[in-house]
Amino acid sequence: MDFTTLPTTMPVSDVEHAARAQKIAERPNDLRAHGRTGYTLASTLTVTGTNYVTIIDTLTKDHAK
Repeated sequence: MDFTTLPTTMPVSDVEHAARAQKIAERPNDLRAHGRTGYTLASTLTVTGTNYVTIIDTLTKDHAK
């Protein structure tokens, strides 16, 4: 089994709403792109900092399929 992570880091400030919205919009596309190569979402972890939040998706790929 293979594992990979997909980190998405975005600002928490409302002043940077456009940058945050762009990252939020990109995340499903990134997940779908990995899905097309056989990966499935195993878990999601959110790490909140002072200025940024990072969403870390862990994906797995089973070679037996």
